[in-house]
Order: sequence, then structure tokens, then C-alpha cells
Amino acid sequence: MKGSDEQNKPPGTDPGSPAEGGNGSGEAGAAADGGDASAAPASEADRLRGEMDQVKAELAERYDAFLRLQAEFENFKKRMYKEQAEQLKYAQLPLLKDLTQAMDNLERALAHIRAQSGADAQGLAGGLDLVAKQLRETFEKFGMVRVKTAGASFDPTRHEAVTVTETDQVPENQVLQEFQAGYLLHDRVVRPAMVSVSKRASGAAAGGGTNPAGPRDDPAG
Repeated sequence: MKGSDEQNKPPGTDPGSPAEGGNGSGEAGAAADGGDASAAPASEADRLRGEMDQVKAELAERYDAFLRLQAEFENFKKRMYKEQAEQLKYAQLPLLKDLTQAMDNLERALAHIRAQSGADAQGLAGGLDLVAKQLRETFEKFGMVRVKTAGASFDPTRHEAVTVTETDQVPENQVLQEFQAGYLLHDRVVRPAMVSVSKRASGAAAGGGTNPAGPRDDPAG
């Protein structure tokens, strides 16, 4: 009476019935699904945070590179402005240097004419002196001045010693005479001045023996 036995079984005793193991496995699967769903968002957030940190580091590195490049560009502009100003400052140097030779010839002519007597010579000297004055004013207009010589201390960067004169009348290494004028353009030497420089007399340095004024008369004579 198999059919009647199956009908008399209490509910839930069938292995395939939802009341038995089937219901339990469903709850376990739901719990497992719930755990995976909560773990997935956490790992995704960590990944996003890592990518964000990487992007921040790259941005910081690129910003530092930009700042360095900007600083280098500013330094480059400053150098360019300085070089341009330097070129403009000394742009007239070749022309002015050539004009110094004309000034030398003019001064030699003036010295020669002044040594002559006569009204004509003095009148010509006055005219040439006026030209020399205008040329000196042109030099000063562009920033070129004459190197100081008479009475100045010898400066090897601005003076060229042509001769050395022994004397105890002036301090040692003092300019005694100028043979050719020297010129400065702003702070640059266009050409040094050719001069004579003093040197302590050998007799004076040794404590006497040589009289710069000449030999003394012999009292016995």
C-alpha cells in the first residue's frame, strides 16, 4: 500500500520539500551572496583611493617641473635683458675708439701751433681748440671720459708705464707725465694711458749717497 503510506507522511519529511535541507541551503547561499556584495565595494574603494594617490603624486611632480621651468625662463629673460643692455651700453665703443686717434692728432697739432708765435698761429690754435672741445663733449655725451694721469697713483688696469723715473720728490708709483691719453667708456677701458711713473731713487733707498739735485761742490776746492 505504497500510495497510502506516501499520503500519510507528515509534511516536511520529503527531502525535496522546502521545509527541510532545501530551505537551509537557500539561507546559506543568501548569506554568502550578502558577504561578497559587502566585500566588493570595499576593494573597489581601496583601488580608487590608490589611483587617486597616484594621480596626486603625478600632479605634484608635474607642478614642480612647471615651477622649475618657469624659474629657468625668468632667469633666461633676465640674462637676455642684461646682455641687451650691455650691448646698447657699449654699442658706440668701436666708433669712439677710432675717434680717439683723431683727438690725438688734433692735440698734437694744437701743441705745435701754440709753440709758434704770431697772431695767425694763435687764431688757428683757437679754432682747433674749439673743435677739440666739441669732440670732448661728444665723448662725454656717450659716457667716455679721459683717464686721470697727472698726480694720480699708477693703476696697471688704466695706465701703461712707458718709462720709469727715479726720484725722491714724489711718492713711488705716481704718474709723472702723460705721453698718450687713455679713455674709459663707462667702466670699461677703451685704451690705457701711456705714462711715466716715479720710482724711489736708488741712493735714497739705500739711505743716501746720491743727490737728486746733482753733485755737491767739494769744500776743499
